Amino acid sequence: MKNVARIAVVVERSSAYGRSVIRGIADFASARPDLEFSLIDPRGVMSRISGDFDGYICRIPDEAPVAAIARLGRPVVDLLCLHPAESFATVRPDTDAIGRLAANHFLSRKFSNFAFCGYRHIGFSDIRRNVFASFLEKMRYRPSIYRPPMSPRNRFGRDFVLGDRVDTPPDAEDVAKWLEKIPKPVGVFCCDDLRASQVAAICKSLGMSVPGDVAILGVDNDPVYCVFSNPRLSSIDPDSAEIGRRAAATLAGMLAGSGSASKPPAVIVPPKGVVARESTNVYPGAPRWLPDALAYIGSNASKGISASDVFAHTGYSRTLVEKAFKDTLSRTVQQEIASARIVEAQRLLATTFLSVKEVALHSGFSSVEYFSKIFTGATGMTASAWREKNAVQ
Repeated sequence: MKNVARIAVVVERSSAYGRSVIRGIADFASARPDLEFSLIDPRGVMSRISGDFDGYICRIPDEAPVAAIARLGRPVVDLLCLHPAESFATVRPDTDAIGRLAANHFLSRKFSNFAFCGYRHIGFSDIRRNVFASFLEKMRYRPSIYRPPMSPRNRFGRDFVLGDRVDTPPDAEDVAKWLEKIPKPVGVFCCDDLRASQVAAICKSLGMSVPGDVAILGVDNDPVYCVFSNPRLSSIDPDSAEIGRRAAATLAGMLAGSGSASKPPAVIVPPKGVVARESTNVYPGAPRWLPDALAYIGSNASKGISASDVFAHTGYSRTLVEKAFKDTLSRTVQQEIASARIVEAQRLLATTFLSVKEVALHSGFSSVEYFSKIFTGATGMTASAWREKNAVQ
């Protein structure tokens, strides 16, 4: 009988990012009966560290268990990289590409004021800040950077790295003071969707318009934060499922001995792109009526409106409105309506048990056949496949 290698997957299930990574690992595992994967909660990993495992895939924020695993001398793929070990392989999102995507997203919307909001001394936050800022500085913009003042209340522990906390952050007062001072309108890039949701809530408490005064972009495309925020949050999709698949494939290669003579692999996974929602649906310098037209589309696209309804809502001619959409958004009014319907369909697929036919009708599409064609063209996958990958667990 063929030997089966035992692999410990020390990845949190408390975040959408972690669950997506686990799904990617599971996709790889389904075709590898020679590998046995065991899921371990990072919070209780110290009691589970054992030489009985042949390899580890880890997202561990605490130094002690990372060091304990390193001492075992087993192949390890580190997905968090907070406490790097020379012997660990790494699989991580392309932070350079994420920073550039964020900057270009705001630049394409004609912003001239930019800002970054992250955590203090959290590795991925610091890296995303630096890339975003340096990219903009090369283009002669100087973004406003939120730097949490040194104080006990501004300490961010494990819960803010791997957790699912949605309550008020410890530094809410300091974030509010910073938001009040920075020039507006401003595009704020947040290190992750949790931080983006916190900034959106603080803006609301201050009476600031999102996206009119403060446009907000996060990272992870976490439906818990993005879809249930008001307004819904734009986010960069880092392709966390692919990160999980690449992690499992990398560890399988290490166990097989491929590339064992040199440094451990360091894999970079490119992001899928920006998933634009209402929190960045604003264009400084565009006609003053355009945000209202976009809001009208966002609120009514699922009700079967047409481009003619949008022209009537704005009170301007078809020629003028279409020109503004083309000049500012590079798409027609009808294309914007279709895009809004796709966003609503994605929300329903991720958060309800409605059938695909029901999702199509509730999203404003006249037929399931037309919906299927448009959805596949926009996302590159069928509605059923998209739901399987993105459904909130």
